[in-house]
Amino acid sequence: MPARRAPALATDAPPANAESTDAYRRRPRQSRGQRRVELLLDAAAAVIAEHGLEAATAEAIAAQARTAKGSLYQFFPNRDAVLAALALRYADEMRAIHERAFPIDPHGLPLERLIDRVVKPLAEFHDRNPAFRRVFAINDGPVDDTRSAPARLRAQLFESFVDRLDVLFAARNPRLSTRDRRRAALVAATVGQAVLARRARAVAADKKPLVDDLRRLLLVYLQPLLEPVEAKKTRKRAAS
Repeated sequence: MPARRAPALATDAPPANAESTDAYRRRPRQSRGQRRVELLLDAAAAVIAEHGLEAATAEAIAAQARTAKGSLYQFFPNRDAVLAALALRYADEMRAIHERAFPIDPHGLPLERLIDRVVKPLAEFHDRNPAFRRVFAINDGPVDDTRSAPARLRAQLFESFVDRLDVLFAARNPRLSTRDRRRAALVAATVGQAVLARRARAVAADKKPLVDDLRRLLLVYLQPLLEPVEAKKTRKRAAS
């Protein structure tokens, strides 16, 4: 598996999120430093996935990375900064998934495929990153809880996702009112987030059925809103 890229925090322009200025004590500028930071973030993710968030102490992260604790403190002031950097890395990957998942023109896709295009990569992301749910504490607080850096990122990601759904729904059915469209985007995002977060805790045998149920649920909910009667008739005539 290719090495993951550390969050790009060392820029001349002020960062969009205030928490990103606090993640590193010393930002890695060479490839060797980048690799060490990635090793520490991977170690933090492994500890969190196996033992929980509270177990991710500086000592535990350093031990998992098979390095001295001083190596961690070269880059991060404390363990919370490690968690903030890990959250930023997850956020970068999640934003990239959002970019790829949402088509420029959604009209040519059946609604089932449109839903799958969004749900499938998000489910795969959760499978690849078992610590994600715990870092962002998805089940531990309201979506607008912004007391920590990961919580602020969680809120920003959620709002960005709702915005993308809103734009997608507007393109899919321009006749849908702004209020109904925004409500549908909020409901779809909330339900999807909740099911995928619970799925991350499920046994292996239940993971696929939960994704299948999520697809069916979203289809039943969104079809009356995003499938105007005229469009349904056109597709039926084309299929016959």
